[in-house]
Amino acid sequence: MFSPGLMVLGVGALAAAAMKAVQQMPGDLGILSLYSNLPGWIVAGSVTAAVAWVTVQAVRVKLWERGAVASCYVCGCLLSTPRGSRRGLGMTRHCLGCRKVHGVNHRLTPVVVPLAVAVTTVSDAATVPVRRVRSLP
Repeated sequence: MFSPGLMVLGVGALAAAAMKAVQQMPGDLGILSLYSNLPGWIVAGSVTAAVAWVTVQAVRVKLWERGAVASCYVCGCLLSTPRGSRRGLGMTRHCLGCRKVHGVNHRLTPVVVPLAVAVTTVSDAATVPVRRVRSLP
């Protein structure tokens, strides 16, 4: 949960080091970036993004410890954010501990689609063969 914050920090440090190396190169790019504070701003941005990520994840863990956030019924770990599952089966959440899939809304479609009903008159009903219809519970 906290590792993406470290990855953001690492990518920011690499980008700042690359910009610092570009400043030493001769040419237009080196001269343009020589007097800029871009490497410092990149590091500051990556530190800010990493701290924000870690803060959000720490809040999620605190809410999970209090019981305010849903947890896995198998192992009790925190669930990930809801995502759309394949084939239109609604939203699902993965357990961060055992990786089991949990349904969020258990609906197959986001909207209710009414069934098509054939409109017949009483005289037409006598000539139409009766089909067997199974109803779902």
